[in-house]
Amino acid sequence: MEKLDEIDLRLLAELEKDCKQPIKELSEKLNLSITPIRERIKKLEAQGVIDKYVAVVNPIALGKGLTVYCTVTLTKHQEKYFKEFEEFVSTLSEVEEIIYVTGGHDYLLKVVLGNMNDFENFIVRKISRLDIISNIQSSFVIHQINKRLSFQ
Repeated sequence: MEKLDEIDLRLLAELEKDCKQPIKELSEKLNLSITPIRERIKKLEAQGVIDKYVAVVNPIALGKGLTVYCTVTLTKHQEKYFKEFEEFVSTLSEVEEIIYVTGGHDYLLKVVLGNMNDFENFIVRKISRLDIISNIQSSFVIHQINKRLSFQ
């Protein structure tokens, strides 16, 4: 991959703030004409630096005001069990992130739900059905201090 220059980094920072900014606005901010801005964006997409464009949705506006981080430990540490867990949890709409970690647990899940009844249903009727789970510990988000969406 070609090394990113200062203009690429500034362009990425602007796109991370608002990827719907008009090209004309980006060109003014970066002191470049429209064509080089378009070319740089296409290059960054082709190189995989820009993976995709998404809308950041407010979960509370959708009635999903409860965020829970669950650490999960599996009973057996073999590839087939990791795969089984990952495939199953990937189907659960409440699970926003699945992270394979080191340390005392195997996975960290970010779970977003409406309320405690939804959480109870998630634990009792969904995730606990897997007999390869030995332990689940949950931490409830009281208040989110910061949500960083950029890498710069």
